[in-house]
Amino acid sequence: MKIIPQSLYGRLLAILLVGLMVPQLLSALVHLYDRDSVLHQTIGADSADKISSIVTLLDSVDIQSRPAIINTINGYPLEISLGSYQQHTQHLMSENNQSLAQLFTQYLQRSLPVGYEAYVEIVESKPAPHIMGYKHNHPNIEMQSLNNNPQSALLIKSFHVQIELKDGMWVDFHYFLPKKIFEWPARLVIALLALMIGVLLLTWVAVRLVTKPLSTLSQAAEALGKNIKSPPLEVKGPTEVKLAATAFNTMQDRLVKFVGDRARILSAVSHDLKTPITRLRLRLELLDDKKLSNEIKGDLDHMEKMVNTTLDFMRGTEKHEPRQKVNLEALLESLQEDFRVLGMPFEVYGKVDKPLHIQLVSIKRCLTNLLENAYRYGNGEVSVEIQDHKETVEIVIYNNGDSIPDKDLDKIFEPFYRLEESRNNKTGGTGLGLSIARNIAIEHGGSLRIENASKGGISAYLILPK
Repeated sequence: MKIIPQSLYGRLLAILLVGLMVPQLLSALVHLYDRDSVLHQTIGADSADKISSIVTLLDSVDIQSRPAIINTINGYPLEISLGSYQQHTQHLMSENNQSLAQLFTQYLQRSLPVGYEAYVEIVESKPAPHIMGYKHNHPNIEMQSLNNNPQSALLIKSFHVQIELKDGMWVDFHYFLPKKIFEWPARLVIALLALMIGVLLLTWVAVRLVTKPLSTLSQAAEALGKNIKSPPLEVKGPTEVKLAATAFNTMQDRLVKFVGDRARILSAVSHDLKTPITRLRLRLELLDDKKLSNEIKGDLDHMEKMVNTTLDFMRGTEKHEPRQKVNLEALLESLQEDFRVLGMPFEVYGKVDKPLHIQLVSIKRCLTNLLENAYRYGNGEVSVEIQDHKETVEIVIYNNGDSIPDKDLDKIFEPFYRLEESRNNKTGGTGLGLSIARNIAIEHGGSLRIENASKGGISAYLILPK
């Protein structure tokens, strides 16, 4: 499984999201941590001052007056009672609670007069009914939930402080910490989520705007490969995009001009060669030496064949036949009959489910060139197999000829290239058949390749899109 996206769009989106989201999450965590620390320090200092003041007050009055004073100041979040010393359970506290108890003890020792010693522990307990009423704006709702399912009530924390007065009496303080302190602040969470959603949307839009021109340029380049006269790019958008579109259109214009000039020159030369070839044929009739006449006639036939194939090749680069729906099986059956009359039979295997949207004359010419090539370089055994895939149709033309050296497998598509180095017209063609066939395949958005078959012989793979 690849974690890194393969497309530029995915990579830019991932980089921006990670670069923006991670710092936001880290800053939110740091903020929450600092918030808890500040709240604990503020509550600890405030409650320590309040307990110190109460201890000083109680120590300044007689024993009989203390209960009345305690009843007056007693109430949430601070509950006070008089009693004896109780063994504290600090060893049972969690590490976090122990740290909080030590911090609160330090606050108390700084606030209490000299000579007093405070014993502090953090107690976690279920809230009492009279405390619940103070804690929330809707006490009846929470009380009903507590009564229906007591086990589900959340534990609340409180500072349990024991301080001995000067006369030996102990005072118990339970300072309850509001439960909301330990809850995530809703407004902060909502703001963080809104920020992340906004960052996500803006990042998506920004990456989309940046990569869209690249996608358009890629599609234009692909269309140019199929049709050099495809419509030019629109020159619009940011300055860099306009410059790229202008450069692409300029390149396309130069390619069209270059290909056109080349086609016109070669067509003119090939066409002009027909005139002297015709004159030479007429002069052959005046020769008395029949052997020499036949040899010259053979050379002229070869020259004329080269001229005609060159003209066909150049016409193929200039003209664009309209496409139509063609039954591929019917096309191959008609070629099968034509080749059978010429003494070159072949079998057809496989089928295709639906017609192909192709240029009929061009594809027929492509298949004809491949079949003629298979018979020319094979040993008489030729077969055609149709493989129907999801998005393409593959036509495999096999012959049982000699294998081709690996170094020549790509070169055989070059114009006028022949494996038979002597270039004898009796042992090969003009070297344009495969070039024409591949150009036709590319024109249809497909491909053509030649491979040495594993069972011996050669296979040509013509792939056409559906």
